[in-house]
Amino acid sequence: MFRLITSPEQEEFLQRVGDAAVKLINMENCRRRRLFFEERGIDKSWRSAWERRKTEYAEIYETLGSANFHETCRAISERWQSFAALLKAKKEGKLEPWQQVHPPGYRKRGRQRVPIIFVRFDNYEIDLKKKTLRLKYWNVEIPFAGKPRWLTMRGAKQSRLTITFDDVKKRWYARVSVEVTLEGKRDGSLKAGIDLGREILAAVAVEPHGNGEGAALLYRGGPLKADYFYFERRIAEIDRTLSNPKSEEMDRAVLREEKRKLYDKRRRRRDQLFANAASHLAREFLKLGVSTVFVGNLLGLAREKPGKGNVNLWSYRKLIARIAITLENYGIAAFEVPENGTSSTCAWHGCKVVRKPRGLVKCPFGHVAHADLNAALNILKRGFGKVPERVRVRSFVPTASKVVPVSEKKKNHNPAPSAG
Repeated sequence: MFRLITSPEQEEFLQRVGDAAVKLINMENCRRRRLFFEERGIDKSWRSAWERRKTEYAEIYETLGSANFHETCRAISERWQSFAALLKAKKEGKLEPWQQVHPPGYRKRGRQRVPIIFVRFDNYEIDLKKKTLRLKYWNVEIPFAGKPRWLTMRGAKQSRLTITFDDVKKRWYARVSVEVTLEGKRDGSLKAGIDLGREILAAVAVEPHGNGEGAALLYRGGPLKADYFYFERRIAEIDRTLSNPKSEEMDRAVLREEKRKLYDKRRRRRDQLFANAASHLAREFLKLGVSTVFVGNLLGLAREKPGKGNVNLWSYRKLIARIAITLENYGIAAFEVPENGTSSTCAWHGCKVVRKPRGLVKCPFGHVAHADLNAALNILKRGFGKVPERVRVRSFVPTASKVVPVSEKKKNHNPAPSAG
């Protein structure tokens, strides 16, 4: 994704075209939703919108052009195909009981349409030297900032271009879908288990090497927690001011805008922290020779124990997705496994464990281990991985800017490092 550096005329142009595309999306979704709720089936085809290009959507067709109108129809169709697939999965019991499936809605915020532009793969050009984006149908050339790194890879094939407007930053952004052939990078056949948590964002256990020693990586969640509670406090202060009936309407508008900026900044810092942690983790796996990873799925447990202490606080579904995508880019396979019972069962003996101070657990056979690392070993076990007798533990602190290593233990030991 890269930022477009637009002139006032280009801003007006993008707004006009983006509004036309959104109008098409909303009108089509309205028609298809009516069909669905009247139990007349699910319209998943792009052709039904395309066939109306010279009647109901003639003005939009002229604004977008044939190629981009067609691409917008395909984008609408893809969303309805996803909805139909999720609906089928729900009926077959493949989704969690709390997961609700809804048909695609309207692209708007409040009463305002949110602009978006879909450009077909052959209807735009990106000049990486001049750093310009040329939209062929409209014959418009827009400079941009940033580097679309996937386009610089050998054999990269550009696909759909999506242009969106960030109404918090008041900027336009372009996202290019790129098809690339990734070179095989992994050199090894070891397995690893990942337990996601709150104090320890990710606890990782890796199968033993030839010498019988395994590896363990602990990614601490302190900076993520600090970010969350800092922004929550700032937002709460604004809410208190907004609830004051003596506040003037102009002040309220400024405060609402500030509140949206805080939410956006918190989200961006969280996403960047997730990206940094996932990238660092993938590089560590390459060094260790890991080819298959199993991640604990704890969403069901989150609903059983609601509150700020559970996984809803950190959007762990986004973290799992980020880890899976990053590992795929490095040629490492990732799978989800159920996490229930992994923290309360000893990874070596299969018996119940007792919680001890400083985040440790102890089993009746006297085995003491870090609770999160014990869970990661159990997840590794569920992926038919071999549990190591001893591990070398390393700790890291992921932040929104980088991943900072914590001083490494020099001696080999059983997996019972200091918690936190």
